Amino acid sequence: MKRFFFGAWLCLLHMNSAFADAFRPDDHAPIGVMADHQHKKGKWMMSYRYMGMTMDGNRDGSDRLSRSEVLLNGTGNYRVAPAEMDMEMHMLGVMYAPSDKYTLMLMVPYLSSEMDHVTAMGGEFSTEASDLGDVSLSVISTNSLGFTWHLGVSIPTGNQDQKDVTPMGRSVLPYPMQIGSGTYDLIAGIGKVIHRNSGSSGVQLRGHFRLGENDDGYTVGNQYKATAWYSHCVSHSVSVSVRGLYHFQDDYSGSDPRYNMALNMNLVPTVDPDLRGGERLYLAVGLNWLLPDGHRLALEYQRPVWQKLNGPQLETDSVMTMGWQYAF
Repeated sequence: MKRFFFGAWLCLLHMNSAFADAFRPDDHAPIGVMADHQHKKGKWMMSYRYMGMTMDGNRDGSDRLSRSEVLLNGTGNYRVAPAEMDMEMHMLGVMYAPSDKYTLMLMVPYLSSEMDHVTAMGGEFSTEASDLGDVSLSVISTNSLGFTWHLGVSIPTGNQDQKDVTPMGRSVLPYPMQIGSGTYDLIAGIGKVIHRNSGSSGVQLRGHFRLGENDDGYTVGNQYKATAWYSHCVSHSVSVSVRGLYHFQDDYSGSDPRYNMALNMNLVPTVDPDLRGGERLYLAVGLNWLLPDGHRLALEYQRPVWQKLNGPQLETDSVMTMGWQYAF
């Protein structure tokens, strides 16, 4: 991972910046990229994003696992295995520029998840969770070399005590079904975009760092992302993009004592804090559409091309992001 991010940093250093026209569809990065641009003094931007992610099947390392390789009735160790998971996020965003140098960004997410399970006895059941997620507030600025950086804090407004009915009664749901981290987190990133006549290219490094332990005795793993994209203007109002994304997730540290019994009896892998990390490499295609009067529409579709997970753990199948933005 260190070599990967060092190479991405070298790529940043060798990019030459160019002035971005204010009325191009590729003035904004693909919709899956956050904190890529600023606004002029006194300007606002409202946004809405929808993100849907599907996960189907388990993986250990880079190998896919069948259900029998996870469950006790086969060659696995667990009484219950996650089979599928669908996650949706609705995110409202506000950006405001108090000066030409700094832009403030507020993001408010609402998340909902559904996970299907199979048991070693041949049964099936599903659990659901939904709630307000962790709100974040960031500042964005561009230095004299043309690097756009952002620094923010994630506030623990999300709930990490989600419960639902399982075969063991109404229980606290496992780690991936919890909405919030329970900690204040630091968000930091840096990137650069080059605009040319027919399109633009950009790169960004971004990290999400957990500050301390939550009230339930554990810390969600840090996240590190490196992405690069190219956007091509097919008209004055439409651009298409291709993007690569590398995502590294740390395992959790500590352990929620409410999972101790399930952990000791190898009930389900989703209660093990050592089975939360991994690496994923995605390829994405997207579209930006510039509309009159400051409106924009955008979408992006991601597919993983490589995954290496600390499993058994659900693998990601696809991610779809759609958004609306209005600047005034």
